[in-house]
Amino acid sequence: METGRPGCFERRVKGWYDRDHEKSGERSGAVFATIMIVLVTLYFVYSQVLQTGFFTSTFGTLEMFLFYVPVPLGIGVNVIRLATGRRNPARPLETLDALSIAFAGIWLFIVFPFNFAHLADLLPSFLQFILSWIPNYLGRAIVLIAGLGGLFNCVYTPIVYLSVRREYSRRIRP
Repeated sequence: METGRPGCFERRVKGWYDRDHEKSGERSGAVFATIMIVLVTLYFVYSQVLQTGFFTSTFGTLEMFLFYVPVPLGIGVNVIRLATGRRNPARPLETLDALSIAFAGIWLFIVFPFNFAHLADLLPSFLQFILSWIPNYLGRAIVLIAGLGGLFNCVYTPIVYLSVRREYSRRIRP
């Protein structure tokens, strides 16, 4: 029975469509997020090079690949959004990024090649309290939550992408 009012999903699609073009603040946020991704990644690379103990002996080539591959994908998502000023063109890469995070999170949860007692070792002593309280069980939970979030986004992001794309074509060709 058609009432003329859009359903819940149609309203959701309209919201995704309406927010597809990023505002300048969102674009600034993408620049900031990219800078933070690079800095955090450099922190982990430096920790690995100095062998602080955060990465354990079970952190092999596969674990390293899974740990670091979401980084360039996430940066790529931000670059596409910055270049186009829109969210939807970046969603296919965002889906791939979510898939890599899902695989990484689940695998790294299983093998857990980290020792969170050494997470803060590279920080100056007066800042170490920021990260030094995180125990391994909480680190494992964070890794698992990231993996499960990646799984969710593997499904959610393509739905959003296809729905917004369909809405664009619908509005162009009435």
